[in-house]
Amino acid sequence: MLEFRSARLATIEAKAWDKALTEGVAQITNYAGKLAIRFAYTTNGQGIYGVDMDTGVEGEVTRYPTPLELWNRSFAAPNAWRDRFASVPFEDRGGYFLGRYYQDIAVERVLAAIADGSDRLLLTLATGTGKTFIAFQIAWKLFNTRWNLTDWKKEGEPLRRPRILFA
Repeated sequence: MLEFRSARLATIEAKAWDKALTEGVAQITNYAGKLAIRFAYTTNGQGIYGVDMDTGVEGEVTRYPTPLELWNRSFAAPNAWRDRFASVPFEDRGGYFLGRYYQDIAVERVLAAIADGSDRLLLTLATGTGKTFIAFQIAWKLFNTRWNLTDWKKEGEPLRRPRILFA
């Protein structure tokens, strides 16, 4: 999995040299679908096969795109808050406490909705799925990017950190 600016951009599956180039396509598209990742690549060491999960375009590619190229394809329209949120990594206590894939997806989708200007959000999760972890990660990113209601829809740098109350 390729992660760039705290965003998961691509998954890559490697198969043996003697396997067909498209041998890993079903497996890698399954992974990319579960992880909510747009780009999937598979290789047998002789060629590279790429799939864009959003557009459905797939086929052989001559080289892997750079992380910046994938970022620009994924996020073509500029969005200052999205870029600010992406600049703050998840708090994982030095790699000791990593989130589960669906928790990371939930955090990313909430922050994307905030960056796109949504006023209201609702997260519905079952018991034991890590709601506290998700809430903490969202609060962590909001706090460290200085997101607040006063500066949210204004241009320029935010002035103060938000006040966050956990009840």
